[in-house]
Amino acid sequence: MTVLTAATLGFMTGLHTATWGAYKDSPFEGFRWTSFLRSVVLGSGIAVGVALTTTWAVDLHLLVLVGLFYTFERLATEWWKTIVRRDDQGAYTIPMRLGYRGLPVDNDLIRYTVGVAVIVGLILACVGATAMQQAMPSEPRWATILIGGVGGWLTAAGGAWKDAPIEGFSPWKFMRSPVIATAWAVPLSFLTDDWAILALCAGGFSVASIETYKTFFTGGRPPGKFATKPATHRLPRLRRTLAVQHTGCWVVLAIVVTSTAGGYLA
Repeated sequence: MTVLTAATLGFMTGLHTATWGAYKDSPFEGFRWTSFLRSVVLGSGIAVGVALTTTWAVDLHLLVLVGLFYTFERLATEWWKTIVRRDDQGAYTIPMRLGYRGLPVDNDLIRYTVGVAVIVGLILACVGATAMQQAMPSEPRWATILIGGVGGWLTAAGGAWKDAPIEGFSPWKFMRSPVIATAWAVPLSFLTDDWAILALCAGGFSVASIETYKTFFTGGRPPGKFATKPATHRLPRLRRTLAVQHTGCWVVLAIVVTSTAGGYLA
């Protein structure tokens, strides 16, 4: 894979994120070019960085790379919004900043300490998974698939920590991410058997799938973070354009999968 190809895939993953984000949030806060372009630029930059600093662009299937780019973009963006960003938390029904029992944590030292701990914890978890896998003579596919669903469990835990104090705990909502991530891990396990990479990749596709469903297939239900806030902007033409772009991203992904599947099915 060339750097240009990696950048293109990163651009598409960032555009996928940007379209559902803008579609959901624009009725409540208007359309923001800075927010829209943030994911596009970040996704492209992450992909180029991966291509230049690792062998993944050569070693991994394109579908796995797309999942990794998606995960890294989401982790970086959510970490920034949770730990670093300063904005009016009163604009949200559910605070976006790191919170405790539904209240945002305004102490910078606490937030940054937690932020560093999260980064270190994720790195150690990936290193530990790799070491554990290398120490095992062989592992059954079912074990690989279960490990692949770990990203969904982590997403569910983070979502419950943030949302449950405000809107209550929903078992269905909690289990959704682990189930979808594990379901993605089944086909992805045929493309990579690396536990850490599989968990990250399946987690990314889980987020992509769930956010598409929540954005376009829930009858216009407002996102949880704006659940009690009025929709103050009417942008029907823009939202139709975003929906078309989002659909186009899924079509491109399907083309990538079908065009590269032959070597793995032969």
